[in-house]
Amino acid sequence: MNLEAVLKRLQGVRRNGNGWIALCPAHADKNPSLSVREENGRILLHCFAGCPPEAVCAALKIEMRELFSEPRAAQKLEPRILREVQGQLTGLRSRLTPRDRERGITVVLARRENPDFAFARALALAVEGELVQVVLE
Repeated sequence: MNLEAVLKRLQGVRRNGNGWIALCPAHADKNPSLSVREENGRILLHCFAGCPPEAVCAALKIEMRELFSEPRAAQKLEPRILREVQGQLTGLRSRLTPRDRERGITVVLARRENPDFAFARALALAVEGELVQVVLE
C-alpha cells in the first residue's frame, strides 16, 4: 500500500511539514492528532494521543505489513537463552571498570543435567584472567 492509499482512508487530512496530519481513526478525535509520513519506503504513523500503530491499522482495516513497501526478510530469532545472556552481559558490562569493558566476556553454557564440566572450564578461564559468565541451561 502506498502513502496516497493510506491518506484516502483518513479524514481531516492536511499537509504538515514533511508529512501529513489527520484525525486518528482509532479514537474519537476532534483535533487532528495522527501524524503520517513516508520514510525509506515505510509509512510511519504516530498518534499524539497515544494510540499504538496496530490500533490505527486495525481502524483503517489494513495490516501493519502493508505500511512497508518491501516485504521484510524473515528474521531468524535467536534462542531465548541467548537473548537472556546478551541482556545479562549488558548489565555486567555496565558494572565493569572502563578498562574491563573493552575486554571480551566468555560465556560458558552449563547443562542442568551435568554442569560440572562447564563450571570447571569457567574456573580455568577465570584463573587465566578471562571475564567469564556461566549460563545454566
